Amino acid sequence: MNKNFSIILATDDQNGIGKNWNLAWNLSSDLKYFKKITTQTTSENKKNVVIMWRKTWESIPEKFRPLPLRINCILSRNNNSKIDLEKNILWSNSLENCLEELKNIPNIENIFIIWWAKLYNDSLKNPNLNKIYLTKVSWNFNCDVFFNWIPDNFKLENKSETQEEKWIKFYFEIWKR
Repeated sequence: MNKNFSIILATDDQNGIGKNWNLAWNLSSDLKYFKKITTQTTSENKKNVVIMWRKTWESIPEKFRPLPLRINCILSRNNNSKIDLEKNILWSNSLENCLEELKNIPNIENIFIIWWAKLYNDSLKNPNLNKIYLTKVSWNFNCDVFFNWIPDNFKLENKSETQEEKWIKFYFEIWKR
């Protein structure tokens, strides 16, 4: 397995991604898209991985943890690596250590970094970042957490038609290195 990974996120008009440790909007279409992208594989024998910070993990209601049909890698500075593949959970103390551990797990197809600005923005400098799945929400939600922006060495590969839900307009983009 190579160490390439993607990030998946949504931003508003100002590149805001959250407010008060929460998503600033709730769009069921975006959540369905997120689930589809992060669970879909080319074979039922394969699995995808979602990598998140511990606070993100804790923000997911217990009844929805771990996110189903995916290996959940939780990053926490206070943890050494622990794997519980029966529960689809991997704890790691860094992104690099998580990616190293994943090399030993068979049949991983895609790796996604989810929800947290520092992890997203640090990932932009990583040469193993190969795709960005971006939902662009056409509104300013006065966020307090922001995504830097897509590096120049990424090109827009796909853009959906504009959709609307609860008065909010949005569209999906896929950027590739």
